Amino acid sequence: MIWTKTCSVCGGSVRSDEPVCPQCGAPNEVPQTIEELKSYCRKRGMPLQRMRFFIGENYQEPKAFGIYEQNGRYIVYKNKANGTRAVRYDGPDEGNAVKELFLKLLDECHNRGIYPDGEPKQMVQPQQKHKRFRSRYTSSNIILYLFILFVALFLLIGYLDYRRNGYYRSGDDTLYYRYNSVWYVSDDDTDWHKTDYPGETIEEYYSGRNYDPDWGQSNFTESRIWEDLQESSSSSSSSDYDSWDSSDTNWDSDW
Repeated sequence: MIWTKTCSVCGGSVRSDEPVCPQCGAPNEVPQTIEELKSYCRKRGMPLQRMRFFIGENYQEPKAFGIYEQNGRYIVYKNKANGTRAVRYDGPDEGNAVKELFLKLLDECHNRGIYPDGEPKQMVQPQQKHKRFRSRYTSSNIILYLFILFVALFLLIGYLDYRRNGYYRSGDDTLYYRYNSVWYVSDDDTDWHKTDYPGETIEEYYSGRNYDPDWGQSNFTESRIWEDLQESSSSSSSSDYDSWDSSDTNWDSDW
């Protein structure tokens, strides 16, 4: 199933299988290869074995979704509860094969109220007008409005801070990565380490969240320090996937 979500940049609608937002062109993270799909799941701490998704593996046991490559062909499959296999795709197009499994992965998550690709658009119902003008401005309402305003401001500050995460390249081509107000620097093509805030003008050199191989330096999100950060984040807070129950999947259908 294809889902529609809100673009984090312009607020427009973007489908889960579209690589970029059709309104503003902002990238929508859609894996194109098996390795990219693995990386997508790893970044979000998905317990794939418990979720019964086997990426890059020809898993033979019942109750499993998977994808693997064999002799230049990509096979997407579902092993039903009775052990029989339904093949969803078998062909040479890796991108198409990965998309099939990716959309099924999102579908299983969404059915459990988990949105690794972003929250779906919500329809806002118009509020009824108050018959009495004075009733809108009671002391309890004012306190409630102030509380909502405070929470919204707090969330906005957190969101703006999150939006500043990503790669920065200074005037001398030094590559930095900002992660939740902490700065890291790449001092060669293999290593990253913490560094002090590089200076006021660094904000002018924001290069985005996506890594560009043409920079000639290593990808921060594939570094050892990134993996440590993700493990630390996962261990310090409860995961959306803690309550995942594979029996909630319909294992008798073909897909």
